[in-house]
Amino acid sequence: MPSARLTRESVLRGLAVTVITATITLAAACSDEDTVDTIPPPWPTRTRTPDGPPRPPSVETTPVPTSTVTVAGTT
Repeated sequence: MPSARLTRESVLRGLAVTVITATITLAAACSDEDTVDTIPPPWPTRTRTPDGPPRPPSVETTPVPTSTVTVAGTT
């Protein structure tokens, strides 16, 4: 059965844990990030362009003229 006497190692370990915990708690309490009372950034403004991926540029095509071939002797 372990002795009930505290050793120097266990006291220093407990003190280190306490100091580290207090430091983290104090840093979190003094931090400006992730607090409830901060003002959120404004919503982005709407644009007239639709959402979604960009479309490829439209290419204007001119209709190809069709030719008619007439064979002699047919109607």
